[in-house]
Amino acid sequence: MATQLKQFKTKNFRGVLSLLAGNSIARVTTTLGGVLLANYYGPESFGIYNVFLSYILILSILSSFRIDSIMILLKDYKQIRNLFSGALLVILLSNFVIISGMSLLQAFHLVRFDVSYYVLFLCGIGSILTGWNLSQYYLFTKYKLVKQISFAFALASITSVAFQTLFYFIELRENGLIYGWMVGLAASFIYNIRVSRSRINKVNFKLLQKSIKKNIKIVKYTYPSDSINSIANNIMPILIVAYFTTTEVGVYAMAFKILSTPLVLLASAVGGVYFQRAANLYGVDNRTLEKLTYKVILSNIGLISLFVILMNTIGIYILELFFKEGWEELRAYLLALSFWIVARSAWSAISDLDAVLRRNQISLIFNIYLLAVNFVGLYYGVYKNDFIYSAWSFSILSGIGYLSLTGFVLYQLRKEVNEQTS
Repeated sequence: MATQLKQFKTKNFRGVLSLLAGNSIARVTTTLGGVLLANYYGPESFGIYNVFLSYILILSILSSFRIDSIMILLKDYKQIRNLFSGALLVILLSNFVIISGMSLLQAFHLVRFDVSYYVLFLCGIGSILTGWNLSQYYLFTKYKLVKQISFAFALASITSVAFQTLFYFIELRENGLIYGWMVGLAASFIYNIRVSRSRINKVNFKLLQKSIKKNIKIVKYTYPSDSINSIANNIMPILIVAYFTTTEVGVYAMAFKILSTPLVLLASAVGGVYFQRAANLYGVDNRTLEKLTYKVILSNIGLISLFVILMNTIGIYILELFFKEGWEELRAYLLALSFWIVARSAWSAISDLDAVLRRNQISLIFNIYLLAVNFVGLYYGVYKNDFIYSAWSFSILSGIGYLSLTGFVLYQLRKEVNEQTS
């Protein structure tokens, strides 16, 4: 035991703890603050806010082309600085093109995005700042500036909630949640840029092309997979508002947030440690890796199942004491999404196992399936003229997908165990 404790007392592990602390503070602050503020702003404003966030999360991935992740693989300091500067420029130009295109499509009535041009403009600014922050986090990760990442996460969440509260009381309630989030995003960006400012240079385009060409697989394979994953996980609020109401978006988003936050915290706490352990065990002791994997899966399912049961019994009565007008369907959405969250818990903490087993194509196939599930769920809700059918369809189909993915990866691991012991 003493030896194990010494192994954990390393700079890297303390960095991981620092990052987890920052993530936890950010998640808890935004969740608790978000729940309280959503009740005051109302489900309609909360719905518009979540549509806005969905666009941000999708655009920030699409506009980056994932070239910033190449920094992790580079060793030459000059190349790293140049690629970082190049990534910032690419994100800026890509967002300008995408937002301009979306505005023109809406102006000529070719596509309806169900948000005003003003909100589209804010989406563009928010996507640029989010993309720049993500690039800076890659840079910080490369140089093991973990405490800076942790502080930036906490700063963004605390500042956002504080200003969202302020905007409510000074009567900026229509877009107060969006404005507050933007202030928090800007605060983290200012902090990040102060840390990374000495690493921003004029872009050497020949060197940038060389760095990308050498690691072109990142752009070819990681970018499509991440883009589809981002769209699959964030498109539902956008689809809902196109066919239903912003109130339904708000109630659905609140149920989603309440159920998913413990899962994300649990996955971030366990996932990194599991991934490191799995990478060390794979090929050396696959049987022990299999036992560890089952232990993590069962523990996750047990904890999340207990949380889901509590939320659908005691928890919902507590929430209904607090949430009144406009939130009547919260109970129904919590129940509908319960199967999805329990099924997802089986995969969340071991999601890097496909990379360990070198089965990365599995994630791409699953992300395509998950994207399709969103459209199938929406179609069924529109057909029944009630979004609760969409929620149930999404929950059941995506839950089956997560369980199938987990089962397939465990089957592959079992084959590896048999090969090693035969």
